[in-house]
Amino acid sequence: MKILIVSNQIYADDRVTNPVLQRMQKSLKRDKRVSGVELMPVVYSLTGLDNIRKAAKQSDVIHIHFGGLYALAIWLFLLGVNRPKLITFHGTDIHAKAIATERKLTTKIKIKFNQYASFLSILAFDRVGFVAKEMEHYVPKWLNCQLKKKAFVQSLGVDYYLFQPMEKEEARDKLHLGDKRYALFSTISNTNIKRQDIAEAIVEQLGVDYELLIMCGVRPSDVPLYINACDFLLLTSDEEGSPNIIRECLALNKPVFSVNVGDASLQLSGLKNSCIIDRQPENASKTIISVLQQPYQDNTRETLKKRLDFDCLNENIVGLYEKLMHY
Repeated sequence: MKILIVSNQIYADDRVTNPVLQRMQKSLKRDKRVSGVELMPVVYSLTGLDNIRKAAKQSDVIHIHFGGLYALAIWLFLLGVNRPKLITFHGTDIHAKAIATERKLTTKIKIKFNQYASFLSILAFDRVGFVAKEMEHYVPKWLNCQLKKKAFVQSLGVDYYLFQPMEKEEARDKLHLGDKRYALFSTISNTNIKRQDIAEAIVEQLGVDYELLIMCGVRPSDVPLYINACDFLLLTSDEEGSPNIIRECLALNKPVFSVNVGDASLQLSGLKNSCIIDRQPENASKTIISVLQQPYQDNTRETLKKRLDFDCLNENIVGLYEKLMHY
């Protein structure tokens, strides 16, 4: 089986804005049922689009990641290519919550157009994936009938080969960090939706021994280094789909403290060393200190491997591909 993955989150010069797709590709290649996986960026030119169409004709399954106008345009450009076509939504492409913090009117309009294009994609594609079941609630009721027939959950995962545990001191030495207790905060530049202000206020409440370790714009290969160097993850976003940073931290046995956003409560369900916290900094800090005082016992890298490791998760996706190929 040959799989084609297309996304606007990949640049043509091999720079990646969302490294999860590359890790997904590597994991799919390890499945014995898969003979090849091509990961193609969207290049807005006739040559670029033609290359996608040629690759689609040579593939057995076409899977678009991230919705929006671009995804709908790719579907239209692939009319006549008789292959199963799937799309997976990752969060912002379906909930459009970024409008609330965006100041430019033109950007607000673009966000809304992309959201409605995602809605139309539900009608167009053969199957429609969501990285978290909760994201289906953002879809209008008039599409409920289509969702019942087409929807599936595509849980994202962690590359266990890349995300290897490392001694905290070794990771800190490589990052030239001190001896404080570090709360990891993962953000994207120029966005307010991650709410760094809340994270800073919580860390301030925790006391002088704590510091916010901001991870922004780092190389994908350095992400495990930052996680290994921290004491815990702090997630305070206004909106998320299914935060992969939570899975990555759990795969490295790091406690996670997150506000109730996206599927964070589901990811942290049943854990003793991680939990949902209040958005109010004083209440959040009290909860964090209380939990951190307890000995670590979750061992999430092993106990949650079946729902964290990409190799385990992709077994179901490849199974779905096989079913679609035989329809």
